[in-house]
Parts: sequence; structure tokens; C-alpha cells
Amino acid sequence: MTLPGQSPVATTQSLRLARAWYALGALILIVVAVLSLMPAPDTGVNDKLAHLLTYFLLAGWFAVIARDRAVLGWSLLCLVGYGMLIELLQAQTGYRYAEWGDVVANASGCAGGTLLYFTPLKPALRLFDGWLAARLRG
Repeated sequence: MTLPGQSPVATTQSLRLARAWYALGALILIVVAVLSLMPAPDTGVNDKLAHLLTYFLLAGWFAVIARDRAVLGWSLLCLVGYGMLIELLQAQTGYRYAEWGDVVANASGCAGGTLLYFTPLKPALRLFDGWLAARLRG
């Protein structure tokens, strides 16, 4: 149900497979943490661009599955904190190091990815979620 003055994408309607989408998001967070704490390979990709894109995708994932703007805001804050925690953990490895530039790139990616909440991706995911849930239930 859409409240007066509220856009259709800002409803509190839950995804039918919300637990699965969040579990997949948690798995993605674990993969990012593991890769972030391993020795850094030389990929030839600009480090700051890699941070920006990684956190854009993370925030975008959680933005399109957020049921409302409150969850969206908490997701943004938690992901920025997650990025800062990863930087602190990297400083403890002895082969990686923390950089303020990485924190800024992570937070910028989070801010950009959060905006995906307001795009057609959110209603498209709702449609896909309903279709997939119906197929899985037979």
C-alpha cells in the first residue's frame, strides 16, 4: 500500500524471498571481507575506482532489497561502517594498509549505490521476487 505523498518504490511491502536476498547479501559481504584482507594482487585497476565500484554494488544490492527508507538509511550507515572496519583490519595484516582515500571511495560508492533505491531496479526486483517465489513454491 502506498501512503499519500509516498512514491510506489517507498512502500513497506516486503519481498517474498527477503531472507534469501539478505542471506545472499551477507555472503557478498563475507566475500568482500575475505578478498579485502588477502594480499592485494596487482590487477592494473585503479585502487580507488575498485573501492568505489565495490561499495556502489554493495550499497546498491541492499538498497534495492530495502523495504523502506529507514532500512535504506541504516544500510547506508552500516556499509560505511563496514568499509571503515575493513580498512582498520587491513592495517592489522602487515601486508595491507589503511588509507583515508579508501574510506572516502567506499563512502562515496555507498552513497551512489544507495540511490538505486529510487530507480526502476527496485520495482523490477519486486516483480522478479514474486515470479521466483511462485516458481519455487510450485
